[in-house]
Amino acid sequence: MKSVKIILAVAVLAIMVFFVLKWFVNISGPKKPPAPTNQYTSRIEAEIDSLKKTPNNVFCQNFYEDIQYHISDNHEHGFLGKSKTDNDQWKEILSKNLYSAYAPKFAEQAMYVFTRSEWKTADLNFIRSEEKTLQSSSYLEPVSPVASSFKTIRDILAKYDEITDFISNCNNFSYSSTGLDDLYPDVSDKTVKSRTYLVNNLYNSYVNNCTRLKDGLKEIPKKLFDKHISYLSNKIGDNGDRYTEFGYQSDYSKIIYTPLRNQINALDNDTYGIDEIDFNASYNYLDNLLTKYNRNAFNHFNP
Repeated sequence: MKSVKIILAVAVLAIMVFFVLKWFVNISGPKKPPAPTNQYTSRIEAEIDSLKKTPNNVFCQNFYEDIQYHISDNHEHGFLGKSKTDNDQWKEILSKNLYSAYAPKFAEQAMYVFTRSEWKTADLNFIRSEEKTLQSSSYLEPVSPVASSFKTIRDILAKYDEITDFISNCNNFSYSSTGLDDLYPDVSDKTVKSRTYLVNNLYNSYVNNCTRLKDGLKEIPKKLFDKHISYLSNKIGDNGDRYTEFGYQSDYSKIIYTPLRNQINALDNDTYGIDEIDFNASYNYLDNLLTKYNRNAFNHFNP
């Protein structure tokens, strides 16, 4: 009898537990299914994540523009949200996220170019154009790492342009006054400046990586010296045989030979600082050329 009571008690307790558990389950109800995802926004977000992972040694502008197109096209067709408001908001969200991903990636890719020894003109032109476009975006925070990196890029390009213009001016330097008393200009300011750039690592650690600029600066003294030699050579050639215009060799010597001789003697390697062998070879060339004409003049006046 006692065992029967125990069994009944256990059965009653089990039934009570069953109904209590069932009551709790009914209270909580079934789990809600996850909100449906928008395949268009999800796809674009995945593309933006992929853009963040692109390598720094290749510009990803085309990928960036493709994502821009996808945002614009899907927004135009109303695919980004169920309502016009949602569609517009998602366009803004995705556009800002895309900029926030691409702007620092572009800066990294530009800086990669600046760490190289070869700076291709096409790359520099792209960096100039793209930085200007991204700099003008409403998504750029004025005080941010990205804004700071853009300033670094502009500073690098400004110094590059400064030195490029200097090299070009030196390479294009000319002096056209060929009168016998006209003296070739002193270009020591240019040769000194070219060496100062080199000694100071072009005043920018990134610009100093550019082999083209360093080579151009190194060549300036020799190029300017060669221009000076060419100028004197042409002047001697134009005037050296004019002895037939004079009645006496002394007149030829005073008017033609002596001014040319003085200009040859005025050549100073302290100005150019080129290899002594090259300097002496050019000096001797001019000396021999003028001496030849003077000898011809002597033979003309002393037949």
